[in-house]
Amino acid sequence: MEIKINKQILDNALEYVSKAVDTNPFIPAMKGILIEAEDDLITFIGSDGEISIKHTVKTSINAQIINPGICLVELNILKNVEKKLDGDISLITNDKLLTVIAGSDKYTLNLYDNTEYPSIDFSIYGEKLTIEWAKFKDIAKDVWFAAATDDKSVILGCVNISASNKQLKMLATDRYRYAQETLPIESDVEFNISVQQKNLKNILAFEHNGPITLHISDFKIAFEFDNNIIQSKIVEQIYMDVSKIMPKEFANTLIIEKRELNNLLNKASVIITESYNKIRLHIINKVLTISSSREEIAAAEIKTSNFEYSNDELKLALNSKFLRDAISVFDDKLKIQITKDNLKLVVTSASNPNNIQLFTGQKGF
Repeated sequence: MEIKINKQILDNALEYVSKAVDTNPFIPAMKGILIEAEDDLITFIGSDGEISIKHTVKTSINAQIINPGICLVELNILKNVEKKLDGDISLITNDKLLTVIAGSDKYTLNLYDNTEYPSIDFSIYGEKLTIEWAKFKDIAKDVWFAAATDDKSVILGCVNISASNKQLKMLATDRYRYAQETLPIESDVEFNISVQQKNLKNILAFEHNGPITLHISDFKIAFEFDNNIIQSKIVEQIYMDVSKIMPKEFANTLIIEKRELNNLLNKASVIITESYNKIRLHIINKVLTISSSREEIAAAEIKTSNFEYSNDELKLALNSKFLRDAISVFDDKLKIQITKDNLKLVVTSASNPNNIQLFTGQKGF
């Protein structure tokens, strides 16, 4: 194989596929990217076994195929070399070596055996949905923090993505909290899949303006935009039934501006840690107090009268991270509804009416 390609085009291609390459994989060949030059396309492929990315470059004066072929080269080494070069770069394979030339600079890199690289199916099939990339990212960011991160349950570590009746829905839960958001769509498609949260976050790290096309099947979800196909395996388990997770009745309601509550949390959280982030919320005599403590180290009490509450007194023990994550998806005024036993809190806001956040309280005020 021999190709001659502009540095910027090569740099873009390596940046795209690098997001799917594991630097310490079980199979050494997976450190590499597959470069294939054939007909009028130069194709770059990277994968960690869960996420796979294909970036294609159409031949032009800035991307020429001198001799067709294929090679598998370690990504990090090629990236480091490419960063040091300027102008047009030639990539030439000879047996088990890749020679990289730009001007008078020359590097020789060892190649992996490309037959050791897994065969990846990038064919497009299944339900098709076109959606603005920014909107899709926003919905995902508003729910994915509620997925489990302890790896004890594969399905609870997922974001569930479904569509029916011209509505796209994403939800996640770790059994202690629940986040859901919906978005009206024009396509009358139906699907229900679950994607590992970490995979979805890695995919959505891509910067792109404008629409993308999703292709959803029983085996994978593929994102197609520009000259890229980014795909992830889906978890072949049925997502847990969440139809009864939302309380039907609430005993009390707290109304407070997000800015006010954030201010209280920021001040009270100064002395607590990630491993111990319990706070206490107490309302009495029309004063709301958020308190926190670290045994034998420090204690804090932060008060406000800028709120509305439907009863005279409230005592709650809460995970401060759960509360902070729940309110992060909203702006302006928050409505926090609380069940009679004080164990379930549901946060909504007119600023994001399609989103619902639920989290559980803690025992031991």
